[in-house]
Amino acid sequence: MNLTFKTFLFIPVCCFSLIGVSFASSETSIEEIIVSSDFREAQLKNIPTSISVIDSEVISQRNSAHLEQILALAPNVNFSAGASRGRYFQIRGIGERSQFVDSLNPSVGTYVDGIDFTGFGGAATMLDIDQVEVLRGSQGTRFGANALAGVISLKSTDPSAENQGYIKTSASSYNGKSLETALGGTINDQWLFRAAVGQTLSDGFINNTTLNKKDTNNIDELTSRLKLRWTASENLTMDFTALHLDIDNGYDAFSLDENRNTLSDQPGHDRQNSTAFAVNTDWTVSDALSMNTIFTTNRTDVEYGYDEDWSHSELWSSSERGWVYKIFDNYLRDVARDTAEVRLLSSSNETTSNNDWLLGVYIQNSSEGLVRDRTDDPVFNSQYETSSGSIFMQANSQIKDQIKITTGLRYEKWKSDYFGKNNEDPSISAQSSENLLGGKLSLEVINADNNLLYASLTRGYKAGGFNASFELPSESIRRFDTEFQMNYEVGLKYYLANRKVSHHLTAFYSDRKNLQLKSSTQNSDLKWIDYITNAGKGYSYGVEWEMTWQPQDNLRIASSLGLLKTKVTQHTNPDPDSFNLKNREVAHAPQYSFATSVQYAFTDKLSAILEVEGKDKFYYSDSHNYQSQAYNLVNARLAYQASGYKLTAYINNAADKEYGVRGFDFTGWDQDPRSGEGYDDVQFQQLGAPKVIGLSVQADF
Repeated sequence: MNLTFKTFLFIPVCCFSLIGVSFASSETSIEEIIVSSDFREAQLKNIPTSISVIDSEVISQRNSAHLEQILALAPNVNFSAGASRGRYFQIRGIGERSQFVDSLNPSVGTYVDGIDFTGFGGAATMLDIDQVEVLRGSQGTRFGANALAGVISLKSTDPSAENQGYIKTSASSYNGKSLETALGGTINDQWLFRAAVGQTLSDGFINNTTLNKKDTNNIDELTSRLKLRWTASENLTMDFTALHLDIDNGYDAFSLDENRNTLSDQPGHDRQNSTAFAVNTDWTVSDALSMNTIFTTNRTDVEYGYDEDWSHSELWSSSERGWVYKIFDNYLRDVARDTAEVRLLSSSNETTSNNDWLLGVYIQNSSEGLVRDRTDDPVFNSQYETSSGSIFMQANSQIKDQIKITTGLRYEKWKSDYFGKNNEDPSISAQSSENLLGGKLSLEVINADNNLLYASLTRGYKAGGFNASFELPSESIRRFDTEFQMNYEVGLKYYLANRKVSHHLTAFYSDRKNLQLKSSTQNSDLKWIDYITNAGKGYSYGVEWEMTWQPQDNLRIASSLGLLKTKVTQHTNPDPDSFNLKNREVAHAPQYSFATSVQYAFTDKLSAILEVEGKDKFYYSDSHNYQSQAYNLVNARLAYQASGYKLTAYINNAADKEYGVRGFDFTGWDQDPRSGEGYDDVQFQQLGAPKVIGLSVQADF
């Protein structure tokens, strides 16, 4: 698919015209989608922000076990692998792609039931998830320092008074299998519960020819969750969440031949063990005032290791080089995160003409300990601690019958402390204290049929940090500064209920200052040194469009399209030998991404879904010019449902297309010992999932 950005720009406009966009009257109601990740729960159609919501029905239809398997449905959203799963996410071209020695302050926040798992995307398993909410654009007022590009929030199914549950099992290609169950209902007059547990297993898509194994990139993910709801009184409700993750995946993804046959003799691993808790309260203080509190704690151990040479000793020994490159690199992180948030909100009983306000405080403390053990290097230890305290406010003011203004402001005091050492070099220590400011201003026009036209301005920020390497090109870049972004949006949320059509259309422009860009250089021993610097300036602009249409009762069509242009306009790098990004697009920012599905019900029991999704080519890194290839994927499902049972047959990537999810360019270093001395430019990429055929059975009770 090789269409220009300008060509794609006309697609949403044409689709609007074909389906008949006008502010017409509605004759029947349409499905209400409630978003929970904002300060207040609200209907999606009333929120002046670009948001995608992926519900449990879609997650189940796609038989998705992890967030990476549904992100293609959200326009201008991408992910980076370099692990067993997509661990790092990018929104509108902004977001990290990896983490090694350095401690990160991420650009995209990731939350599971309000618990902060930012930077650890492996936690985003899909067990009993009710919906996934993707908020695009700076969320500085709502989430603070780790939401420069946006937020991805996973919300699991809440307890309910109705006793209900399900059990589901599946089997698929590459020895894939899963089993999960959930049960919820009433304990007594005051207590409700929801419990869920599930495990996903697969051998993975790799054939390791050195070890003669097909499970070196395996999946082994166990998720368990318990939610309790206590109605203490008519005015006070408390929700308790306990979550445990036990992930023991393999990591053996890169092939010297850019296929799924690897040569490594020390396959890696991608493990995560998390135990987390959250307590939420909703207290109606009076007719005029309510209070919400959110307390979370998260303890996560992560171990990530890989065969750095991607081969085996015999291959190197038999080469013409006369030396052996034999390295295993291992990272163990111990993470503790605690947060507390208290909000005071005006109650709906007190508001007139939809005027409301909220005021809140937020406190977080986080520590991340690292032990890096790399062959032939001294063991490296570091400790990175951050703390922040925030005050925030937001107010909605109805200035006319159909016009509303929303203003928001967040002040955050951010502190960080870093210490790193090994047995050979002097230790590294650094501290930072910053005053950070985020805000939001939006103007909304809502007509009599609740169609929304809005314009907004938001300011987001991403806190500065420290480079951990002992061999930086210059000690002046030990610390890098905060990045800021001004985000401008104009959007339309339009619903034509009598024709069962909905459209969400957003045009945006983002102005970035002090871009935090990752660079790489080689030292005298040809070892790669990664570091982050402030590039200067850059921008992005584009369009996001989502549409659902049900032309008849047994036919439903859903489409999404993201268009994106990015550019770094200033890149000052203290190392003249490093890659300069000036006038180039940023990494993992395809100029277009799309997804379309057609669902048809042959009878009230038998239905089929055909899906097509794709992305334009994109750069893999800000340190080189290696690009992926544009691709389109076709998925299909056939489902039979009766008497509380559902049987689904599916095929993903039906044409077995090869596509990349992570890539490297080794300038001046040849990773392949079979090519002689060969210090040429070589490129390698990690491939996404091939064709997978599966069958699932679910019983509801």
